[in-house]
Amino acid sequence: MKKIVALQDKGNSGKTMTVKLVFDKLKAKYPAASAHIHKCNPDIKVVMNINGIKVGIESRGDPNSRLKKSLSFFVNEKCAIIICSARLRGMTVDWINEYANQYHIEYVKQTYESQSNKQSAVNNATADKMISKAGL
Repeated sequence: MKKIVALQDKGNSGKTMTVKLVFDKLKAKYPAASAHIHKCNPDIKVVMNINGIKVGIESRGDPNSRLKKSLSFFVNEKCAIIICSARLRGMTVDWINEYANQYHIEYVKQTYESQSNKQSAVNNATADKMISKAGL
């Protein structure tokens, strides 16, 4: 079944950095994968083709952001896996849940560390967890 793996937490908790780290790790793990990048600093929107599997990645998960359009775009692009971020509740979660009939949805909780050196390690571990849940 197709899958959405969504990183979830409040604003300014490191979600964007973690989702971007997922993309960097996938590029390193699958160097032959193609990637069509729609970069909008500091966020990214990417469609990767990994061994014939389309993966959509959106790091922007704020309310009133482009997440709703990105999800629709990824579905139209026939992405089997979508990796994104969302808040804990509200419109971003609602947008993701709209695809519950088409995709298996897994939420991953972002862990926040007040010390930046610890946050980097947490983001790295969370990115690995998201990649594993996505089956990549």
